[in-house]
This record gives sequence, structure tokens and C-alpha cells, in this order.
Amino acid sequence: MPPRRTRGRFPARAALACLLALAAALPAGAQSTEQRLVTIATASRSGVYYYAGGAICGLVNARRWQTGLRCVTRQTGGSIDNLRALRTGTADFAIVQSDWQQAAVAGSGVFEGFGPDRDLRSVLALFPEPFTVVARPQSGIARLSDLAGKRVNIGPPGSGSRATAEIVLDAMGWSGGDFEHLSELGWSDLPRALCEGEIDAALVIIAHPNLLVEEMVSSCGAVLLPADTAEIRALIDAHPAYFAYSIPARTYPGQSIAVPGFALAAGLVTSTRVPPPVVEDVAGAILADLPAFRARHPAFSEFDAGQMLGEGMSAPRYPGIRLELEEAAQAPAN
Repeated sequence: MPPRRTRGRFPARAALACLLALAAALPAGAQSTEQRLVTIATASRSGVYYYAGGAICGLVNARRWQTGLRCVTRQTGGSIDNLRALRTGTADFAIVQSDWQQAAVAGSGVFEGFGPDRDLRSVLALFPEPFTVVARPQSGIARLSDLAGKRVNIGPPGSGSRATAEIVLDAMGWSGGDFEHLSELGWSDLPRALCEGEIDAALVIIAHPNLLVEEMVSSCGAVLLPADTAEIRALIDAHPAYFAYSIPARTYPGQSIAVPGFALAAGLVTSTRVPPPVVEDVAGAILADLPAFRARHPAFSEFDAGQMLGEGMSAPRYPGIRLELEEAAQAPAN
């Protein structure tokens, strides 16, 4: 199946006009002299979630005298931890994979014992996150099916990447006994572990380009493997949150061809417990200076305006975001 890039639900020009209108409208409707601290749950300091959270907080804090909001990031284990933090009220916002947004709303998968999260709400889709397989050279791994019998890192518990990796292993028909070893190393340990031969490969859900992947490629010639098997294509068809995606050629040194596989969306989410003016101010800070946000990382430029309003927003849209948005976005482009 030829890889396809994501497409937004709405016409791009109409959606962009809609975003600009929202950016102009939000600050005026949400100004407040009351000071409030908001927290964004992200992931480890070495990941793109933490970087994205910092970029968002920078935009929010630049407007703090206008809105009364001060923003800080919180380091976490990733999407699963973030969704639990929102549910318990220990975070106001979070960056979360679209598939785990969907699971939290449904109360399925790792959230089955907790029941549906009826308070979870989507704010904006931020960037795509491809499922990525990085292998050590001379490991004998040239394709996804070669992972069986090897030492593979699937990521730390509590991360959305780990939970999605387990879904992929299940889709491939594998269990723990099919590998020499399945490790749970955090992201910052991967370059050392891979290049020193502690592991043969790592499975990560991560935005590209990524400094950790670049370190593995540059330090010991690690390679990115395709993940476009029949099993993966069936997985894409079965999960609306997944879409076919190729990591572009020349993303990393020596990578001469695109690497096909699948991806999901990373989105900014919140809870209905967060007051509408606060959500509007945070969204407004991003949209009022969207070029500055996109300039912070190449992945932040991949979603067009329509995709930011709709791609991977598995949880219901926050009620404080004006309903006129969807009506304007669905209007024909000029």
C-alpha cells in the first residue's frame, strides 16, 4: 500500500481563516486580571512532548499580563501518565497520543479498570508521531518481522509509546516469549544501550527529526526500518486514530529513502474542570502566534490548519471553544 500523508477534515484555506479568526477573538473574550497557574503534562525532558509543552508555555507566558495566566510544564512518563493526571486533576492540560485519547474516553485498553473519562476534551491537534523502529547495525534486523528472537526495547511503563508498541506486537502475533528480551528503558538511555549492544532495536512513537534518533544514527550507524507489513496495514484499518505515514528521506544522515509505516497525532487535551476562559487563553496563545510555534520544531509544521482542528481529536472538543469554528471550517474555500 503506498504511504499516504494525512489530510485534514476541513478545507485548508477555510480552516486557516477560521484559526486566524479564533486567534483574534480569544484574547478579547478571555482577558482577566486574576492570576492563575496552569500546568501542561508532557513527557521526559529528552522528548518532543516536553519541548512542545515548553513552546506552548512560552507563548502563554508572553501574554500573562493580558490574560493573568502563567504556564509551567510537568515532566511525566508520557501519554498514559498524562491522561491519569488530567483525570485526577493534577494537571490542567496534557499532550497525548490520539489513540490513547480514544481509549481514555471509551474506558478501554489500559483504562478498562477506570471506566470512561467523560471529562476529557480535545483542544488542538499539534503534530504527527510515527511508529518508529530503530535497529543496531549488524543486528541482523532488516525489517519488522526480523525483530522476533532479538533484544527489543518497548519503552517505559506509563508511556503511550509503550502501550502502542504492545498493540503492534500483538498485531504481529508476538508475545514476550518470542523475544530474547523485552526491555523498558527510558528514552535518554536508548543511544547508549543501542550503540553498546545492550539492545538490538527500539520501538518508539516519536516526532521527527528527533535528537535521540539522530544520536543513534550518528554514533553507531543505527537504521530506521520500514513497518508496512500486511499486519500493520490491517492495524491501520482497524484503528481510526492511525494513518499511513512515511518518515521523509534525508530526515537523518545517510537515510536516502523514505521509511514507510504508520503514525498517529499528538494533541493538546484538557478537562471540563478547567474553566472555558483558561482553555480559550491557552488556545488563543498558540493560534495568535502560530508561525512562532511552528518554528520551534520541524514536526510542528506538518499539520495544516484543517488538521489542527480535526486530526486525531478522539476526545470531544472542549465546549469553551466556539462552535462557530466548525461551521466556518466547513464552509467552502474562496
